[in-house]
Amino acid sequence: MIYQIIGNVLIAISIVFLYIGVFGVFRFENFYAKLLASSKIDTAAVVTMLFGLIIRSGISWFALKCVLILVFFIFVNPIITTKIANTYRKEELMEKKAGK
Repeated sequence: MIYQIIGNVLIAISIVFLYIGVFGVFRFENFYAKLLASSKIDTAAVVTMLFGLIIRSGISWFALKCVLILVFFIFVNPIITTKIANTYRKEELMEKKAGK
């Protein structure tokens, strides 16, 4: 019973993180600031939600799957964010060259 309450609280906190992230994406005007806000809040929300699901489910195959998803997400998310920023930067440089 207590594990379900803790899990529900963590899932609710992750939903709050998602709302903060959406607010940050709409608030900032610079692309890099939007990318930073979305990637940081996205990571915090996913980690919190997966921990909540792990605590709710207890020791099971579902919890193991959630741990594997969590490890994969923690390693892949910064790589994807960096690739998006690098691609945007290259396109900006190509537009500046074409504009001259």
